[in-house]
Amino acid sequence: MADPILDAVNVTTLKEVFPRVLFDNYFLGAPFQAYMRAHCLKPFGGGAFMQNSFLYGSLIGGAYARGGANFNLTKPQIISATLFDPKYYEVNVSEYLEDIDVLNKGPLAVFSIVDIDLQAAVNTLSTIIAVDLQQNGQGSRVLNLNGWAEALNDGTLPDWQGNVWSSYGTQARNGAVGKALNSSPYWFGTTAGGTAAVTYAALEEMYQGLTRGTRQPNLIACNRAAYAYMKERMQVQQRFQQERDPEWGMDGFRFNSAIVLKDDYFPSAKFGTNDPNLGNYLTAQFTNPLASSGTFANNFPNSTQAANLTPGEVIGMFNTEPRNEYIILRISDSPEFGGNFTGFIRAQDNTRVAGQVKLAINLEVTSPWASGYGYGIGG
Repeated sequence: MADPILDAVNVTTLKEVFPRVLFDNYFLGAPFQAYMRAHCLKPFGGGAFMQNSFLYGSLIGGAYARGGANFNLTKPQIISATLFDPKYYEVNVSEYLEDIDVLNKGPLAVFSIVDIDLQAAVNTLSTIIAVDLQQNGQGSRVLNLNGWAEALNDGTLPDWQGNVWSSYGTQARNGAVGKALNSSPYWFGTTAGGTAAVTYAALEEMYQGLTRGTRQPNLIACNRAAYAYMKERMQVQQRFQQERDPEWGMDGFRFNSAIVLKDDYFPSAKFGTNDPNLGNYLTAQFTNPLASSGTFANNFPNSTQAANLTPGEVIGMFNTEPRNEYIILRISDSPEFGGNFTGFIRAQDNTRVAGQVKLAINLEVTSPWASGYGYGIGG
């Protein structure tokens, strides 16, 4: 140790912390989650599980000959349901009493350690949810929420990680319920499995595939790369008018009836976040799970044409109209599990105190046909 331990400047001069702001250089923007909270949030007030009932067939009927015809009196089953459990998340906040009660206090404490950690806890939980909304809650991820990757599938075509989801909400797809729970992903890439430039025609086809009458997507979400590619290449001669969502203030532009928003946590080959603290979820390439021959929906090549598929940039088109309730974000109305801090609890044998921010949440897509996603977009 140097002797003396401090020089004249350090002995006689205070340090300056300016500006007195702690800059956040870690957490990113998650407008998709904010949009879901603003438009699709329905508090969960309790129950053994959450059930969504749906119609999947028609009654028996048709033309008949006048007089003497025997009607078919069979009563078919035409309704079923999907079932969901709340999924539980927590972020821990630990402090030492010496730090918060003795040292980090009074006018010399530029920032409050407790305040910083509590804000970081909320941001961490929000980020984890933002990432999980894009994924799934089956198999090895059964503890995670049931994100749109599994919800918007048809049991045949792969999602952007190469998974095929044969069931949703514990209900099998393509069996007794037919295609009632199906939404087919869209392939923007080449026949050989590589990425391709996004085109206006492909976006229009995907959009119209998710439209029934006046019911059509009202939100398109993607990462910054796909957002830029859409503006650069869809229609070069068109000047897009920026719009601001009136409920929570995110800028975007219009495509048909949908506002296009960019989200930093959407999967992206160029800007995607692959953070082990938040959950690695990027897939550079995956083996094509489709058959070696045949024709598949939405431009997907068979595995003879393309042994591997490169996801590139991913976009999602969603119908989030509150009156339709096609997508529901469920968060418990419990003060303990609604994203609030529980307060600090002392340890028994040391000066550490700890508390948690806890959340019970799930995503329910009641009508998968009304929303979808596509991938294979490249620069």
